[in-house]
Amino acid sequence: MAFSGGVKLGDLDDFIGLSQECVKPLIQAADGAKAQLQSVSEAKAVPVSEAPQVQQPNLIKTKQSSSDPKAQIGQVSLSDCLACSGCVTSAETVLLQEQSGEEFLKRVQAARLTVVSISAEARTSLAAYTKESPLMCMRKAAEGLRRLGAAYVLDASAAEAVALLEGKAEFIQRFKATSGGSSGSRKGRLPLLTSHCPGWTLYAEKVVDPSVLPHLSPIRPPQIVQGRLVKTCLLEAHNRRQLHRRWRASNPLFALQSQLESRFRKPEASWEPVKPSEVYHVFVQPCYDRKIEAARPSFEVPGEPGIKEVDTVLTASELLTLLRESGEDCCGGCGKSACEKTEPSNLPPCPPHSEVLTDLFLGNLQARRPAPLLCAVQGNAGSGGFLEHVFREAARELFSIDLSASPLSLQKKQNEDMREVLLKDPKTQKVLLRFTAAYGFRNIQNVIRRIGKVNGDALGDFVEIMACPGGCLNGGGQIAEKADEGEKSQAARRQRLESLEQLLLETCVPPAEHPLVLPIYHYIATQVSAPQGPLNSLVGSEAARGWLSADWRSLKVDSEGKDVMSSAVLKW
Repeated sequence: MAFSGGVKLGDLDDFIGLSQECVKPLIQAADGAKAQLQSVSEAKAVPVSEAPQVQQPNLIKTKQSSSDPKAQIGQVSLSDCLACSGCVTSAETVLLQEQSGEEFLKRVQAARLTVVSISAEARTSLAAYTKESPLMCMRKAAEGLRRLGAAYVLDASAAEAVALLEGKAEFIQRFKATSGGSSGSRKGRLPLLTSHCPGWTLYAEKVVDPSVLPHLSPIRPPQIVQGRLVKTCLLEAHNRRQLHRRWRASNPLFALQSQLESRFRKPEASWEPVKPSEVYHVFVQPCYDRKIEAARPSFEVPGEPGIKEVDTVLTASELLTLLRESGEDCCGGCGKSACEKTEPSNLPPCPPHSEVLTDLFLGNLQARRPAPLLCAVQGNAGSGGFLEHVFREAARELFSIDLSASPLSLQKKQNEDMREVLLKDPKTQKVLLRFTAAYGFRNIQNVIRRIGKVNGDALGDFVEIMACPGGCLNGGGQIAEKADEGEKSQAARRQRLESLEQLLLETCVPPAEHPLVLPIYHYIATQVSAPQGPLNSLVGSEAARGWLSADWRSLKVDSEGKDVMSSAVLKW
């Protein structure tokens, strides 16, 4: 699976529909038939036999077929997925059946506390579908999810702001280290490659040369930042709220008011603080690869082995199906998956001051903030805004050049998904910074080949890599618009993404000015027993970095660094 001169990549995305046969059957049955895939639960029950070391990855495990003793049935687990558009298997829906709407409906009934986070890209897709504002869309989604059993519905802007700040701090540190002559050190590895796309990080770990890994930003993706905060910060706020309410209920001065409030809440006979293992955290995202990211063993709650920070990831299209199921007055006999009476636009909006639609500190979205929904960047926000934010901040901090007055002008390079922006010295026109946006797997080969070059063909200083052509707004889990079905032209895609980008941009507040960012950093400082202080002393600090770090490791080499691969090595 390593890149070579003969590899030709087409216009790929991160998801291929359900199929029961492998695209690349590495293990054949006795009669030459293709290996068949089974479910995840069955695959987990099958022990993985030790495999000899080979030069090419053998990702498919086998078991004997019950119907044919001579046949072998291929088994692929979620951890084996390369997130590379079906090179191993096109049956991603089989592999991810435990990350589905059905799983949500089952687990939400058993969990003591269910929290749903909705990304800006998924919210935008739903808003475009319903032809409503993003805020109204969030309010109706919160009401629908409340009916299904969710206690809180959050947006992810605060976690995204934290990830942007740490990403900027990482780049500044590396750039200064490189300028100081220590380009060979890990901190000085440029270009810095973003790590917030799970399709890219999985591919980098399992396919590309290990020398690429030090270029990845060692910062947790926003989804995992949010997941850790939900099962620590939000959980503590929830337990404090419940304890306070029990105290009020037992106090005669507040007895009548507590009785009135309890009419709208589910009572608990003997309340105990909710544990991280009892929190069911669901994240709505624009792509299917986020499901694989949530399944990584390294993304677990501190001090709680085996407890995932994000339990289930749903796509925008899966959220749409759930919201339809939460509607009322469906005829029940229409024979369709949903009728007009169950469209999300018919749901009543959740009150903006409701406890359901809240933030990581369980605050009111209308209080102490310029708008309920916030955006951290003023342009190029469709894939997280890392290039936009880091470029502007690096120009200001490193060269004292203020770019706040004008939008960034990204110039098209080889194709629509390869763009570049330059920072030039106003006097000499010397290039000071070169940032690149590379979207889609067909551009990943170009990025990898150019890593480490120092001539004019170099990538520059920073690369925002996304597996999906067009970025996150064009993720495989977004809701397909009927008008665009069958329309594959670049012009049509560009127009659709531009309209989604405009819809995505809410009230713009720089990451450092987000009302939750400083409280989040203070909370992190208390968790690692570090002193609190002003924001500029906390961003990029060792205390924050340790709590927000991610460890990317190559799975192409063994523990001794030998360039070999086996099925055991590929297992996380």
